Amino acid sequence: MNERSENGAARKTAHRFEALTAISAAVLLSACGGGGGGGTTVTPPPVVPNLVLTGTAATGAALAGATVDAKCAPGSGTATTGTDGSFTITIPAGALPCVLRATSGAVVLHSAATTGGAAPRANITPVTELAVARHAGELPAAYYAAFDGARAAALTDAAVQAAATATVDTLKAGGVDFNLGVNVLNGPLVAKNGAVVGDAYDQRLDALKAAIAAAGVTLAELSQAVASGSPAAPVANRSDVASLPADLLLAPAAPNCPSLRSGRYRIIVNADGGTAPETGVITLNAPALTLVNTEGATEQLIETAPCTYTNADGGEVFVNKAGFGITRVTATGPSLRGAVFFPEQAHTVAELAGEYNTLAFDRTVTNGPIHMTSSTLSISATGTLTALNFCDDLRICVVSTAANLPNVTFTSNAAGGFNLNNATAGYVSRTFAYRAGGGELMLVDLATPGHITFMARNVAAVALPVGRIRTLWNLFLDSTYSAPAPISLSRSTITSSDAATGAYTRAAVQNFATGATRPESLQANSLRSGYVHRTGPVGVVHSDGTASTVAEFIALPFRGMDFSVLALPASNQFGISPLQSSSN
Repeated sequence: MNERSENGAARKTAHRFEALTAISAAVLLSACGGGGGGGTTVTPPPVVPNLVLTGTAATGAALAGATVDAKCAPGSGTATTGTDGSFTITIPAGALPCVLRATSGAVVLHSAATTGGAAPRANITPVTELAVARHAGELPAAYYAAFDGARAAALTDAAVQAAATATVDTLKAGGVDFNLGVNVLNGPLVAKNGAVVGDAYDQRLDALKAAIAAAGVTLAELSQAVASGSPAAPVANRSDVASLPADLLLAPAAPNCPSLRSGRYRIIVNADGGTAPETGVITLNAPALTLVNTEGATEQLIETAPCTYTNADGGEVFVNKAGFGITRVTATGPSLRGAVFFPEQAHTVAELAGEYNTLAFDRTVTNGPIHMTSSTLSISATGTLTALNFCDDLRICVVSTAANLPNVTFTSNAAGGFNLNNATAGYVSRTFAYRAGGGELMLVDLATPGHITFMARNVAAVALPVGRIRTLWNLFLDSTYSAPAPISLSRSTITSSDAATGAYTRAAVQNFATGATRPESLQANSLRSGYVHRTGPVGVVHSDGTASTVAEFIALPFRGMDFSVLALPASNQFGISPLQSSSN
């Protein structure tokens, strides 16, 4: 090829390159909105930084080599703790809040991270396990497994810190104080590790471990009690098994009664208090069986049987598995008065919300006869009565008009419990709430003249299973608000039961010396849902050939509390019957 032809080929190649360059430029200008023709600029997606969680897992000693998993909103990650229990989890494109789980063999603990800016931190300890239970109202393992968007939205820093504060208060009441000026969820924690001595937080974890062992409970049982007692716990999670609330599970116990623990107890006396209801707080030293009464004097309880005592007034004292007790004490007048007592607790008005069945011993007419009444009522989250079906003779009920209901309200009382304000009737009574370990809430109301009302959440009663043997203590109040008869014992065995209809029969012991029994017929959810009706009066023959008349009663069981109150219409007596024992 000659020089001219080579130059021509080069020029053609250059022209083609320029044309391609021009076309490419045009395309780029068009895509970028260049050339004044408008268009949309393509912005690259923002770079989301990784979420980095740090913390320490410990139980009083470092959890070394534990697997730590985190679920966040969004994102998840995992890491392994070092010998000092420390961990770092990197979660690509993750965001708070997060729930965490540390697993080391049989030890599984949970926590939460809700704040911390660029360097969020979370401890994982038995205390954080309890704080998660308190926040969730369910066991932490179940909460972690079901963690989703809705749970993430509710896992705010304010909510989880409130749960942590309530948990620390519970543990302090149980004798282990974590008020160290350190946030138990995300504050500094140096765990015991070889020659390294743990800090104050870690040492309290050791104290908690020792307290749990001394109380004869497990962390899982304590977590369950915390979860069940949480205001967040749904009604469906409440248990019908009687047990103590979380703080009392750690408190020192009486030597012969695991359900009688040191602490403050509310006592309510069925007596005319004159100018104020006959109620107050007693402080119990359970191991010593001493108490400081409402007047500040120290009394000694004398043991007569397990969970059974006599008091300074010569009355009996009985305590069931839920920590609910009955006694007879000196009040106004010459006779002993019936009284109930249970652990003193603080509750909000909002916690009262729900529908209740009631059984009461009171007057419904000024200076009228003292008699038994029942009702079903609803309380709003603001403490207003929103529904009332009142039965002045236990049977015939009248629904109150909606116009009058807002005049009946519950408000907090600084001295404990609540005021029940009835603007229509012009009186104020005192109401006290108790939540047992299973999560159920009961209310007891006392008016100045001695009128007493028990309120149980409206739950359908059930027929007891065949073979169940139940032993009860029975305190009976008469229409003078006296309890002249000693607290008695009753025992029965269920002999037939129909779960579909709620009907069951029992053989009730009439003579403990011979074991002679008599047949009695009962019907659950009669006369209304939640009540139990014993048929009577009816003549029956005992197993030893003797005979008696079974009196009618209407009972209101308290789920998760192991006691019932009952009305005996024929004798106008009001009974309070805690369960001593039950077996199948």
